[in-house]
Amino acid sequence: MLAPMPVKKTQPMGTPPAGQAQLRNLLARSAWFCHGTVVCRPLRRKVRGQWVEKGPYYLWTGKHAGKTVCHALSQAQYEVTKAAIEANHQVMALLADLQAQTLQTILRKVPGVKKRK
Repeated sequence: MLAPMPVKKTQPMGTPPAGQAQLRNLLARSAWFCHGTVVCRPLRRKVRGQWVEKGPYYLWTGKHAGKTVCHALSQAQYEVTKAAIEANHQVMALLADLQAQTLQTILRKVPGVKKRK
């Protein structure tokens, strides 16, 4: 039976830069998040030979358990959901920035493999 390879302890990366701390503070202040999209759409229907404006109708569409789900919303629900979706976009952008900074720091500060060329 083979013994597991010993794990070498890497040097700590140090304290995160100030920019990363600011991003983490912004992330901590975020409250509600929602994925998906919301739409407000009017609907035109023909009633007794005349076009009639109906609505507006408010809808949320998103993925749940691998399936597309759609819910009808009230106007109040639409406004709150729209704000939560925008907050989700901001959080995802913040996370992408944090991930990019972390990878750059790891590649710069933590010893890696020797390059051939």
